[in-house]
Amino acid sequence: MKYNSPISGKRSKILIKRDKNVMFSANTRSNELPLTVKNAKGCKIYDLDGNEYIDFGAGYAVCATGHCHEEVIKAAYEQLQKLIHISGSDFYYESQITLAERLFNVTPGKFNKRVYFGNSGAESLEAAFKISRYYTRRPRVISFIGSFHGRTFVGMSLTGSKMVQKSHFSPLIPEVIHTLYPYCYRCPLNLTYPECIRDEFEGIPLISCVNYLLDTVFEQLCDPLDVASIFVEPVQGEGGYIVPPKEFLPLLAAIARKWGIILIVDEIQSGLGRTGRWFASDHFGVEPDIICIAKALASGLPISATVGRAEFMDNSVDDRAWIKGSHGSTFGGNPVSCAVGIKTIELLETKLIKNSEEVGNLMKERLQDMQKRHKIIGDVRGLGLMLGVEFVKDRETKEMLPLDLDGHGKDIKQIIMGSCFQKGLIVLGCGRNSIRFSPPLIITKEEALKGLQIFEEVIKEIETALGF
Repeated sequence: MKYNSPISGKRSKILIKRDKNVMFSANTRSNELPLTVKNAKGCKIYDLDGNEYIDFGAGYAVCATGHCHEEVIKAAYEQLQKLIHISGSDFYYESQITLAERLFNVTPGKFNKRVYFGNSGAESLEAAFKISRYYTRRPRVISFIGSFHGRTFVGMSLTGSKMVQKSHFSPLIPEVIHTLYPYCYRCPLNLTYPECIRDEFEGIPLISCVNYLLDTVFEQLCDPLDVASIFVEPVQGEGGYIVPPKEFLPLLAAIARKWGIILIVDEIQSGLGRTGRWFASDHFGVEPDIICIAKALASGLPISATVGRAEFMDNSVDDRAWIKGSHGSTFGGNPVSCAVGIKTIELLETKLIKNSEEVGNLMKERLQDMQKRHKIIGDVRGLGLMLGVEFVKDRETKEMLPLDLDGHGKDIKQIIMGSCFQKGLIVLGCGRNSIRFSPPLIITKEEALKGLQIFEEVIKEIETALGF
């Protein structure tokens, strides 16, 4: 098919040229999204050449309260006048403690908790990894194919998404074993849910991909008593916005209880109202031992939180927990980020989680209607405002479209992203052949429908070009 990448305006071209002379080349910038941001407000982004875009990406699910929310700015400004930095691992201040207390109230589980504050999602996972190994004194960790957990060495070792994220960085952290995630639209075992349920585990219907963990991984690859932790995304993000069956997380929780394994849930992208609940884990009735939080926590300012059972994180509660000096961060729990985190939780609590559910349901319904009209749409999935659309060449066989769809190396994700961009809509890819929708949680129904109208226009044009 014929496709032309976006052409940047004069001012944008100048900035992009300057950028290429100073920035590292391992970034994930794309010619299909040459967005040069002058300013942003709410769900709109404005570039250097005066173009306006509806934002269906929210900076990769970070700006939950929208761009430059007035109350967020006020909270940051007030804190900036009192204290900018002092090091939360060494000293005491109000905003860090208050944010911890607020997080304990909204994270799953009524048990006694502790928190470690870092600066990014990867740091949250690093802390969880260290906590589980220190407490259990066990060497092995379970993760999942299709997962994404960041680009540090712990992150890369846990990740099972794309080869480029790991290539030439080995040796990675040893003893991380990847097992099957229930990607039911493309079942790795070529089975169909719920027909794949053939047994029970601890009274829970046992889906076959989890049975693989029990019968293959634990029988042939490692003793479960050597496993410190299981790391899992309740909804896979980078892997394709994949929502697992309702049995999946409860099964992992039961497995963890049976063998004394720590269940660590990565809610970095799916947490804080993104799925229409505080956390995606809430949809499945699971209380993680440790939950990793970042992205939306401070509406765009850098902060992360590792929230877990007190016995795993506080040596005064359980002497198997890490001791003083085992971990820390100079910038983690920054006073300004914490103050904004408190305000973010307040905004989520008062109206944004409800809006995520309502607008998310509307968008999903419209995308499902769109699926009926367009053969190229194979699957529509998601929870709240964490929605994914997977594209196929043949809906019956689920055959994927070629990676080189235009004869110049562009795949379906790139073509959709670039075409939407040229019409004033920001969308992002995920998985091999899917588009994700993760707009700010403040998005109105009118803004959502306008964005979806642009999206469908692009799909129509692509189908016509492909001869559908």
